[in-house]
Amino acid sequence: IHDCHINDIHPGAFRGLVSLKKLSLPNNNITQVRGEWFKDLVHLEQLDLSFNQIGIIAPPGFSRMILLKRLDIRENRLSCVHPVTLPGGIDKLYFVGNPLSFNCRRQLTLWMRDHGVSYKNELSEKEAWLDKLLWLCAIGDASVANSEVLMKECVILNLFNQLRTGLETAESYPLAVDCAAARDDLTDCIIEQAQKFKLLTNGNVIKELLLYIHQAMSNV
Repeated sequence: IHDCHINDIHPGAFRGLVSLKKLSLPNNNITQVRGEWFKDLVHLEQLDLSFNQIGIIAPPGFSRMILLKRLDIRENRLSCVHPVTLPGGIDKLYFVGNPLSFNCRRQLTLWMRDHGVSYKNELSEKEAWLDKLLWLCAIGDASVANSEVLMKECVILNLFNQLRTGLETAESYPLAVDCAAARDDLTDCIIEQAQKFKLLTNGNVIKELLLYIHQAMSNV
């Protein structure tokens, strides 16, 4: 049932469908999930709610769907997915494209790792470093683990240190002519833009960091 502009579901919509194993509701306008919708789907194994506008998963969420193995909630508006809303036997969870907070993502992915839940997708390799960084930031420091602001600061600081280390060791890695030219163009662009704009935005903060590193390297 896709592209039907569905924004809500009657609690009895799936009454009698006890044998249903797969339900797909992608590309609709659903804004929240209520557990009562699925109370009769006791044998459901796959649920697709991707590409909706879901911002809330109301308790108990999917936790009572004990046979659910695969859940797709990609490209929604969720700032958090709490592990308590998930069934204990879930095998795969797809959540890319949601604006999860750092702390929520850390808790969710750590729970998934510990419970053997896969969330691999086309972007998983690119995001794996972020998850490891989030786990690292929270280890041994409860203040960071419980603060979104401190978690963001930790991530930014680690990225800054990684970038600085990369620039310091850049001469150790031979680059193809095309790559070297592209690197120089990028550096020139960053320097030019950082000198023009002083408005404090995320992008300009990063530019200022890169400019600082470039200047520091030039003085070595």
